[in-house]
Amino acid sequence: MEISNRLKRIITAIIGITVIILGLEYLPSISFNTFIDFSIHPLVLAALIIFFYEIFRQYLKNPNSRNSKYYIFCVTYIIFFTHVVLIENIMDNWKIIFLFVLSQVFVIDSSGYFVGKLLGRSKIKFLSKISPNKTTEGYTGSIIIGFLYGFISLYIINNTYFDNLGIFTISLITIGIVFSSITGDLSVSKIKRILDIDDFSTLFYGHGGILDRLDSILPSFTLFFWIFSVSYTHLTLPTNREV
Repeated sequence: MEISNRLKRIITAIIGITVIILGLEYLPSISFNTFIDFSIHPLVLAALIIFFYEIFRQYLKNPNSRNSKYYIFCVTYIIFFTHVVLIENIMDNWKIIFLFVLSQVFVIDSSGYFVGKLLGRSKIKFLSKISPNKTTEGYTGSIIIGFLYGFISLYIINNTYFDNLGIFTISLITIGIVFSSITGDLSVSKIKRILDIDDFSTLFYGHGGILDRLDSILPSFTLFFWIFSVSYTHLTLPTNREV
């Protein structure tokens, strides 16, 4: 049964990745002309709707959610979500950025899982109440593999699309995404412990709800947005000689 469940989880992940890639390629963004003109991609809008649904579902049906920690978590992740929309509306080549961040988080999560399963021996005691299955070997694998993948990918993307980010900035972004991804995963695990639930919903087989999938992604998008924006803007501002 364990092998069957794992296979189903892999199939679900592959379908999800395929939908994201095809959606980004073929679905046009939806424009809103309100107080502020902005666009939002249908996939992002769908994720946002499900995101709010899961937040309010827990609040209405789970008495454990009616506490300050859950409120702070919800507000924080809503702020994180706004950065996804900012990336789409402010950054050029945002689809490439989307796929880069999503793929690095996926590699971090997957490498930690598989390295932990294959080599994991040393459980991390101070995380036992949050995520008891985490191991030192798993985290080491996710950090090393996640960083190498992110650095190489962003280096290639920079040379192809931006050509302004230095090695230090590329390193800062990729290692930042590694740790924001890990921290986001632990934060949502802690919230689930507080709420006394295993998953936010059963919408995606073996993956929990949309919040379980965005736990690492949203903090990573936020961190990427600020590091990239500050670095890229600084590098492209005209110097005194050019003014």
